[in-house]
Amino acid sequence: MNWATLITSVLMSVAGRIIAAIGLSFVTVTGLQAVQDYFIQSVINNIGGIPQDALQIAYLMGFGVILNWIFGTFTFITSVKAFRKLSTAIQPNK
Repeated sequence: MNWATLITSVLMSVAGRIIAAIGLSFVTVTGLQAVQDYFIQSVINNIGGIPQDALQIAYLMGFGVILNWIFGTFTFITSVKAFRKLSTAIQPNK
């Protein structure tokens, strides 16, 4: 039995599919988390240049809540897409 056949048979088993799906999901979530961290850091750096009075008025108008919605939406969409990839990869062939 050669290596290609062995690797193919392992990856086509249910356990192999689960491991491959978890690995793919981990890579996807890690990459998207890095993008989100970069975006958050960029927002923090840019907020630092706004005058304090203007920033307080923006917070009173709900700017902080809007940022929470944006970051929460990004995290939710990332989680749903990662879950779909995981569930698609685990389903057996029909």
